[in-house]
Amino acid sequence: MNIVYVSRVQMNPYVELLARGVESAAPEARCAVRDSLTPGWLWRQRREVDVLHLHWVELLYASATRKGLWVRWLGFVGALLLAKALGIRIAYTVHNIEHHEGKHAALNRLTNGLVFRLADVVHVHDEHARRAVAEQLHRCRGVVTIPHGNYFSYPNVCSREQARARLGLPAGAYTYLFLGQIRPYKGVEDLLQAMAGLEAPDARLIIAGNAHEPAYGAEIAALAARDPRVMLVAQFVPAEDVQYFMNACDICVLPYRHVTTSGAAILAFSFGKPVIAPRLGGFAELLAEGRGLLYEPGDIGGLREALRQALTMDLEAAGAAAWAMARQLDWTAIGGQHWRAYQAARGQRAR
Repeated sequence: MNIVYVSRVQMNPYVELLARGVESAAPEARCAVRDSLTPGWLWRQRREVDVLHLHWVELLYASATRKGLWVRWLGFVGALLLAKALGIRIAYTVHNIEHHEGKHAALNRLTNGLVFRLADVVHVHDEHARRAVAEQLHRCRGVVTIPHGNYFSYPNVCSREQARARLGLPAGAYTYLFLGQIRPYKGVEDLLQAMAGLEAPDARLIIAGNAHEPAYGAEIAALAARDPRVMLVAQFVPAEDVQYFMNACDICVLPYRHVTTSGAAILAFSFGKPVIAPRLGGFAELLAEGRGLLYEPGDIGGLREALRQALTMDLEAAGAAAWAMARQLDWTAIGGQHWRAYQAARGQRAR
């Protein structure tokens, strides 16, 4: 069986890890990854594609110009319709139910509706996402729940002491970390406001990642500059450097305003770090059994209280619980579940 994964996301290794997991679980699988989907390419490769597995579809037709947007969108939709006509099975992973910034909302809703109608397999990462897909998009048929795999693929060879020395952090400072693209839906302003009111003069907060929009990045920089305990690293963090930030911190903070699936939490767990997050999406399930602290969404006082509670929590036990969960999220096992979903979609007997 030939599976083609279609994704334009390059900074997150999720799709590559999934493809390798499927190949590891099923030696008869042949997996490839593409960053575009057009009718011309699909027609030329029609005998070499059995399954198209789509990821982050809103990015597959995104463009800086209105004309480019419509050209890419028409090509994408044309390719989907051609795939159905050719009998190619379509799988779709629901990373986000809606576009984070709300751009082109009407077009994204139209595309979402079309993808959910055409997909043979809809993949969600947890039961919360399954319920959301059923309630908001009325899709129950062919929905499979398969967890998000771990990020043990990231380099992780430096010690806490080495990481702190590299970042210039005091050896004993309790350190919170926000790592990832700085985007409005992630609530970094809320985190900075909560930190400003936290009575912990020796604590530190690292915010590391590039700003999705320059104006928003400037706003965050101005807020961060008001608190000397905040270290802002406003740039993309390459994979080989993630270990320094993760190993230097005590706990990760994900103050999101809305979320469907959080790979950032899985990344933290993969380094043995507990997480602070709002009671949104799959966070309640992820942070259960001592893997972190929850607060009510939009409650800055609640976030500040979680930051305060983190100062006295048993970090060794919480980190061990986080790492143990990440260890369970093996990509070969996950790849096997995807392989069986592809087989079922093609009417084959799952082995």
